[in-house]
Amino acid sequence: MAVFLSDTERTQIQAKRQAGDPLVGRFHAALHKRVYDRVATKGLLGPSSTGMPATVAWYYPAAEYLSDAAMLYALQPDERLAVWLRTVSLDIARTPAYDWAGPAFRDHSEPLTGHLETAHLCWALSAVYDLARDAFSESEQRELRQALTEKGIRLCRRWIDKNTHLANWRGILMSGVLVAAAVLDEQDLIDQYVSEWERCALAFQPDGSYGESLQYGNYLAFALMLAYESLVRTYPERAALLNIGTYSVGIRWVASSMFYTKPLADNGSGFWGTEPRARAANFNDSAALFRPSGDLLLHLAARGQNEEEKQLARGLFATYYEPVSTQGPHELATFGMNNDWGFLTLPLLTHETKAASPQEVGLPLTTAFSNGHTFMRDAWDGKTIVAINGGGEGLHGPGHLHGDLNSFILVHNRERLLVDPGHSCYRNLIHGLESSTQTHNTCTFLVEAETLGLQEDKAKATMLEQKSVLPRRLLVNGIPGPAVDRGNRRLLVERDDVVSVVGSEIGGACGAPIQRFSRFWLLAGSHVLFVVDRIEASQPVTTVWNWLINNRDGQATVDTQPTCLTVRRNEAGMKLFHRSAGPTGQGTIGHPVYGYVHDAYHVEPNQYGEGKPGTGLLYRWTETTSATARTVVHAIALDDAITLERWALTVAENAFTLSNGQKKWTLIVQDEVGDHLSMVSGHGRRWDVVRQENELYTLNRVLPNE
Repeated sequence: MAVFLSDTERTQIQAKRQAGDPLVGRFHAALHKRVYDRVATKGLLGPSSTGMPATVAWYYPAAEYLSDAAMLYALQPDERLAVWLRTVSLDIARTPAYDWAGPAFRDHSEPLTGHLETAHLCWALSAVYDLARDAFSESEQRELRQALTEKGIRLCRRWIDKNTHLANWRGILMSGVLVAAAVLDEQDLIDQYVSEWERCALAFQPDGSYGESLQYGNYLAFALMLAYESLVRTYPERAALLNIGTYSVGIRWVASSMFYTKPLADNGSGFWGTEPRARAANFNDSAALFRPSGDLLLHLAARGQNEEEKQLARGLFATYYEPVSTQGPHELATFGMNNDWGFLTLPLLTHETKAASPQEVGLPLTTAFSNGHTFMRDAWDGKTIVAINGGGEGLHGPGHLHGDLNSFILVHNRERLLVDPGHSCYRNLIHGLESSTQTHNTCTFLVEAETLGLQEDKAKATMLEQKSVLPRRLLVNGIPGPAVDRGNRRLLVERDDVVSVVGSEIGGACGAPIQRFSRFWLLAGSHVLFVVDRIEASQPVTTVWNWLINNRDGQATVDTQPTCLTVRRNEAGMKLFHRSAGPTGQGTIGHPVYGYVHDAYHVEPNQYGEGKPGTGLLYRWTETTSATARTVVHAIALDDAITLERWALTVAENAFTLSNGQKKWTLIVQDEVGDHLSMVSGHGRRWDVVRQENELYTLNRVLPNE
């Protein structure tokens, strides 16, 4: 009996196909086409799913290609497929251990140590050995077992024994060992690594969010899922020791992070096709093109203990996979580059769960997670999303961070107007720059007092940016150390009627001389957003406000005035006004710096998804004089591009009013330090944001008689 396909699942898949079940039929047909396109190449690599030459080395799609083929063989044995499986699998099995250690940029010092690629090769040959074993002779089966034992398991274990930090890498290497041990029936090894699975799951935050990024949270959960599935089907008593709730609860974070689906324009290359593609909040090393792995979603829907989480996971699969079952490029599914569904989708589709939307399960419109990711929406499937990397708690699995605290992504009319730059190839020289604070929608500080000339010269002065390389969370005698404090605190996350307010303090992440950098976002309905900054320092500094405009396909049109930035992008528009709320803090705007906005991660440079110069237009307001304290307001009007001009900002003392003649909202900065803010609607309704004795804030609606 196969580990990854039970007799019951096999029978149900065949029965559903014969009965004309549209969902099983659709994914079976997609799997068949995917596999036999590969068989036609007579090798592992060949033309990609887009018909273009493959852009990845053989390590990367091996797990996807071989597990897909093995599952199809288990469902529909065929000699052509058997020949392909033998040819490719034995070639990998016979490849020297040196190559199993990964590509040239990995450490190849003796004794050889495994890397992510090693674990993927374990997954690849484990799936083949489990699902298509009878396609191999007994001697060939011994070769597969030997390769898994002496190259895969040995090298993965060596990495785990050598390293003591908790992050996604450990989970991937652990999964390589445990999956191989399960299909080889290595009972002692399974017992040893069940406890390692439990340790790796502790890298998730208590609420299931993840400290590295959305992309790497999915990658770690996928690895834990694959190991769990390898046990629950054959060794249920071992699987019962594992708590998938550590990551299944994170489906709420994932669902909150998703924006919308629509085609991705790419200047005529046609690489991404015309199908709708998912977009998500891409803080830290994460891609704007993101959807959770299909197998992972169905695993959560089938195995979860919480009914709402199960339905939410199934709903996300329905949204992001069912309409586009053949969407590629499948060769980029690995490592979270461009997630896809895989070999477990058909078996897991036989475990039926009701699909539900975020709205149906009651996910809040304004919500925060312990990793710092915070979201404000006017409505589910509404017009406006504000995604913030703000105040959070200690990180349980830190890594792959950007200097992006108090930065945010602004979406209106299904357009990202203010964007996170994303990331591309790690070995690009610009990776350090695209990770830095100055390329995100937050503040940097100039700490030299000299008078400089040109705007671009000011940007080259001694610049204070956030620390984004944190200490690792180490295991001591198998016990994780304390969570790592990033220096960010949540001040407020509340919603009342149509007003949402988020407050975040990150002075500790900036370091001396910055003592306070509190930012408040106040969203009123669908069209008005105020951003209020209170910044204090122990010595005079010059503050720079950075705003990254999305121009990834050349579709942004921007007009600049001394205190206003007007952006139109397709059907969406934004007017961003910059005003000081006191005697200091007023800045001057410069010509844009041509930044980078990436769509997708890739292990190689100069690939589709990597942004070019000018895909991001970075505008900066720079203070005219240095100061130790300032309170600055940015008022943002959002509307259809053709009606954007109706919006104007008027300022009377410390009252900032955005109006288009029909809608009107006023922000009042009630005190010099920004500890008391009021939002007043055009109908006179009022909400107060007030600092409390514990330094946190509250949102209170003020009744008329008060």
